[in-house]
Amino acid sequence: MKKITIAGFALAAFLLAGCNNADDHDINGSLTQVGVANDFYLNNAPAASIILSKDKSHFLTLSINSNSLHTLLTKKEAMNYNQNNPNIDASLNWNGHFIIDKNKPSGLVLRLESLNKENNTAKIHYTATLVSPKADTNKTIQLSDSFTLSDSNWQKIDKLYQQQQKLQAKQDSQNKEISN
Repeated sequence: MKKITIAGFALAAFLLAGCNNADDHDINGSLTQVGVANDFYLNNAPAASIILSKDKSHFLTLSINSNSLHTLLTKKEAMNYNQNNPNIDASLNWNGHFIIDKNKPSGLVLRLESLNKENNTAKIHYTATLVSPKADTNKTIQLSDSFTLSDSNWQKIDKLYQQQQKLQAKQDSQNKEISN
């Protein structure tokens, strides 16, 4: 766990180093509306998207499948650098479209700051460096902020986590039967 935390901190520092656009300042702190969409698959596993928005045309989408959600909730951190983890993704619509790209320095770190199962809330911090997918531009957007999932939004995420736990238990049981 210590290696993941150190790696996450190093990746977060790397992601925030570099360019500092005016758009970055406009975005940070303005994504105040939180929503969750689920019932889809990412990398062949059940997934959910957390949508942080200012309005209908300015929003950040953080998508995570059940495998990376398990990592986030158990190890307190999940990350994707240059598309090395297809189980977690991010995109931004803000005066253009920005993504995690495998060919340009970009990535996402999600860190679980707190979890309160009694109140159905979770606070998550994100650090992202997203790039324009256009080959002829090096435009980069850097973001770092926290958001809280509450009530029904947390319940959708928790449901995804519970599904993953059931699938894992079933696989463990099948593996045990095969080995006996």
